[in-house]
Amino acid sequence: MADLQHWTFSRGRFAHGAAWTLADVQARVRQLLDHFADLLPVDPAARIVLKPNLNNDLVALTGNSVDLRVLMALLTALRERGYTDLTVADGSNVGVERRGIDTFKRLRIDRLAKLQDARVVDLNHDEGVQVQLTAGAHPRVARTVLDCDFLISVPKVKTHVEAGLSCAMKNWVGIARGQDKRHMHYDLGRNIFTINQVVMPDLIIVDGLVGMEGNGPGDGEPFRLGQLMACDDAFLNDAVVRRLVDLPVDRIPYLGHALDSGHLTPQLLADIDARVPVLRPIKPAPPRTRLAELADRREVFFLKKLARPVTDQPQVLEAAYKLRVIQDVYRRDDDAVERVVRDPAACGSCAKCVDFCPTGLSLDEIGVVHEPDRCIGCLYCWWVCPQDALALDGPLNAMERQVVRYKQDIEKL
Repeated sequence: MADLQHWTFSRGRFAHGAAWTLADVQARVRQLLDHFADLLPVDPAARIVLKPNLNNDLVALTGNSVDLRVLMALLTALRERGYTDLTVADGSNVGVERRGIDTFKRLRIDRLAKLQDARVVDLNHDEGVQVQLTAGAHPRVARTVLDCDFLISVPKVKTHVEAGLSCAMKNWVGIARGQDKRHMHYDLGRNIFTINQVVMPDLIIVDGLVGMEGNGPGDGEPFRLGQLMACDDAFLNDAVVRRLVDLPVDRIPYLGHALDSGHLTPQLLADIDARVPVLRPIKPAPPRTRLAELADRREVFFLKKLARPVTDQPQVLEAAYKLRVIQDVYRRDDDAVERVVRDPAACGSCAKCVDFCPTGLSLDEIGVVHEPDRCIGCLYCWWVCPQDALALDGPLNAMERQVVRYKQDIEKL
């Protein structure tokens, strides 16, 4: 495996390296933790919380949520270092929370955590402490995040129609409880900047395997970046990441506020641009429609609540999606896929299913052995299979829309 690329800047340290297969991810995560080992807790009983980006129920291979291979590798590497108290915690977006959708279940986070004997905490339903931000925002921040001994942020790399970029700093919207996330949107850019002053992660491990470009974070296009990254400062992290994907600072409002406040400086950005090469330019998020902006205005929220019996109807949601008022159309019925079945005769030689299995199942086990001990039912093997050699046993339900929208794109990654 190639060495890490790493830099020390006036604000902190940043490192990244290529990764794609499960073996790559496992090796690179260990390498990143070694590189930042001086930051890790001395006490093996320290309460460590991993806060991934689980924005909604879209499978990670769309570029929306954190890849289970990264989470598994992180939990495994921390266990290898002797840490005993591990928690995976996040609070998904307000639409998910309002509908009672369990993203930990749909994304199989609960099953993965169980394999590693790690706790799972839905921050939307955690105890909270009110914090004062800007524009009248006063969300409650989850206790699990505030009270831990060591906090690891695990963001994705994706575009965002309002924030420009979703990475470490935008990941912090998820630490606000439930519907309190609406407070963040009173002035999203400024409040992302402010909440990152109130609560700071001890370490950031960025999932840059599959990102999302264009109409992110919920309806963009997946793209292969093939990188894992680590940093000790959220402001620096996002300043470097936007360089790696060639997004200008003026497209990312919260970085603009960081510049205005002096958390970032023109000299630091110039230093980053001079030393860090662009890895892959990505397509920025398109401008929001006027209807979308109107629907998010604080003063019309009470009307939205009154209109929900109508606007929650499937046909109305579909119309709002086509008009680009919303990105997400949710169903309340979880998928009921019981297993994956593989046809060896149709299987080619790519072995992509093995590369993408978070728990390291072999080709002889995937889709052949019913309920192998380490299978968590994530379906990554099926998502990436380009040969139609894998079939699903059970109804897709809520996953059906994802399949229509993303299956062919994911096969081409």
